[in-house]
This record gives sequence, C-alpha cells and structure tokens, in this order.
Amino acid sequence: MKKLIFLAGLGIGFVVGARSGRETYDKLEAQARQFAQDPRVQEQADKARAAAQDAAATVKERAPEVAAAAKEKASSAAATAKEKASSATHRADADTAPDADTDSRDSAAIGGDAEVGDRPLES
Repeated sequence: MKKLIFLAGLGIGFVVGARSGRETYDKLEAQARQFAQDPRVQEQADKARAAAQDAAATVKERAPEVAAAAKEKASSAAATAKEKASSATHRADADTAPDADTDSRDSAAIGGDAEVGDRPLES
C-alpha cells in the first residue's frame, strides 16, 4: 500500500511539475521571440552582419600581403639563425683545435698512454 501511495504521489508531482515547467518554458520562448523581433534588435543585428562581411572582405583582400610578409620574415630569420649557428660552429672548432706547439706528452695526457717519468703506467 505504501508503494502505491508513493507512486501516485510521484505521478502527480511529475504531471504538475511538467505542466508548470512547460508554462515557464512557453513564457521564456515568447519573450525570446518578442525580443528577437524587436526592430531595434533587428537593426543592430543587421549592422553586426554588415560589419562581419566587411571584416571578412578585408581579411580576404589583405591575406596575400600578410602571407608574403610573414614568409619573408621567416626566411630572413632562418638565414640569420643559420649564419649564427655556422659562426658558433667555426668558433667552437677554433677553440678546440690543438696548437701546433704542443708536444707529444700533452697529447698523451689528453687521451693517449700516460707515462710516469720514462716508464708507462701499468694496469
């Protein structure tokens, strides 16, 4: 019996809620239509539409110029970066090149066989 009362209350609540919800929805819809059909709103919408079309035309007209300028700047930046990288590589090579005046003992210490006095080190 409790389930039946609960289900009846649930059904009544659903119907009443749906009706009041529908009425609220219908009121909001009517207000939105009235607002959208207002001549002042229509006038502003037309102005916005015209401004958007003008902006689109301007973008379409200027796009090739902007693309060409961007391509030129990118090429220039790439050339500058390539020059700097090449310059840095040449400087690094010059800094690490061995001097002609170094003797064989320096090169041995750098990576060759190490010696103590006149004898080679033993492992």
